[in-house]
Amino acid sequence: MDFQFQTDITGLPIAKCDIECEAFGDWLSHDLSVDQGQIDELLEKIDQLLNKKLIQYTFIGKIYHLVFESDEVELILNNSDVSSSEFSEQISDQQITGCGLIDLQNLLLEWKSFTSLKGRIL
Repeated sequence: MDFQFQTDITGLPIAKCDIECEAFGDWLSHDLSVDQGQIDELLEKIDQLLNKKLIQYTFIGKIYHLVFESDEVELILNNSDVSSSEFSEQISDQQITGCGLIDLQNLLLEWKSFTSLKGRIL
């Protein structure tokens, strides 16, 4: 997964991910933001999943929720009922994205480093 971090005009960190995973950038920027406690919690859960100490985990945020299983994670927009729509395939593609646990772990480690530096500057 390709990503880039920057700050907006107010100094808040913003993540941008490649087109297939752009929702992860929105999730980092607006849902997770600079909450180092949640970042650490997610990194711990990923470690537990990778070491087979945990089978499944769900993280519910303000805008998105994540469903972790064995070696992958799905990011799903909250309050989306994709099963009842006649266009469920189109909506599903737009509201659900996924990646591997290792990719998400790398993204979170980089985000943690970037946001902790920004926290010291702000």
